[in-house]
Amino acid sequence: MLIQKHLIIGSALLGTSISVAAQDAETEERTEAAKEDMRCISTSNIQSYEVQSDEVVRFKMQGADDILVRLKRSCPQLHYHGYISYQPVNGQLCARIDDLVSRAGTPCRIDSFSKIPRGSARP
Repeated sequence: MLIQKHLIIGSALLGTSISVAAQDAETEERTEAAKEDMRCISTSNIQSYEVQSDEVVRFKMQGADDILVRLKRSCPQLHYHGYISYQPVNGQLCARIDDLVSRAGTPCRIDSFSKIPRGSARP
């Protein structure tokens, strides 16, 4: 009888740890999906932009959140001129594929996108 009680308790604890592990896996999948969603952005939602440094541009988007664009390397004189251009493919810009181009014509590879609340200070 005592052995059966330990097995029942052990089984209950094992079930709890499995459900916690399943929840952790589900959270990780959602986090990965959110990262995946930010691999590309729709250029039709860009209202304006602000060059914050030679490595960071903030896209002001339609909706609640802005998008912070981080470049793979410093883009010379990007901040000085405060100007970018880009060529969307199928209406999108994609990290690690597309470039922002400085006024001098230097292509600067987009490394990542991240959402930031509108009105928040510079990163």
